Amino acid sequence: MYLHSDTTLFNACRTLFGHEVVSHDFLDGLQPSGARSAYRSQAKTHHPDGYAGSSVQIRKQQTERFREIRQAYELIIDFLEKRRRSRQSPPLWGPGPAPSYQCRRAAYQSTKQKPHVRQSSVPAIPLEFGMYSYYQGKVTYQQLIEALVWQRRQRPTLGFIAQKWGWLSEARVTQILSHRGHAVRFGKKALELGYLNPHQVDALLIYQQSLQQRIGSYFIEQGLLSEQEAAQIAQSLASHNSQLGRRPTTRTGSRF
Repeated sequence: MYLHSDTTLFNACRTLFGHEVVSHDFLDGLQPSGARSAYRSQAKTHHPDGYAGSSVQIRKQQTERFREIRQAYELIIDFLEKRRRSRQSPPLWGPGPAPSYQCRRAAYQSTKQKPHVRQSSVPAIPLEFGMYSYYQGKVTYQQLIEALVWQRRQRPTLGFIAQKWGWLSEARVTQILSHRGHAVRFGKKALELGYLNPHQVDALLIYQQSLQQRIGSYFIEQGLLSEQEAAQIAQSLASHNSQLGRRPTTRTGSRF
């Protein structure tokens, strides 16, 4: 137990990451580096200093939004720190005089291992490249989450694109971001408020997808996959999805 309920942690993850890859597996794979990256991305978008020229109401809304982001980040970091402490291993040596530095270093080096990667049975559902690589045992869940965070940071936000196209004003983007309705994602919030129609949201998502980097590129850059392995996974994934007779429902792209 880490003194935080699942609901509280899941809500904090949704606030910080802005996507619905939230589960016990997500929390198990989440690392402080991923939380910091997500927090920096959210802070860059929502920090009140970026709205100094806006109205008092908008500045107030952004201040509240940033406070929620900060609280979510602190809660997640607190959870990860408590988890780290609970998982700490006992010393490699027992009571008595401590061994020499050389012995301690050798013992430490002997315990260093690469993240455990194991192959899982591939579910009979349409999959994206990242999840398929995980099920094939090519990457760990932690590496998948880090890749998703990296991918998210590479793409422009829907609000930025909508402003660029003249569909939304800066004030409306701020109102959508601070909206407390049932929806979690920007597009659904905009639909709830009536600021965008379904065709506009679909167009924004498709354009956003066309600009983001492929997760396979991250795996290759990090040395987790070779280009040949990535191509083989992409081919196998295409066969998997075609056998199901449909394409993946998410918008992160199935190719690498």
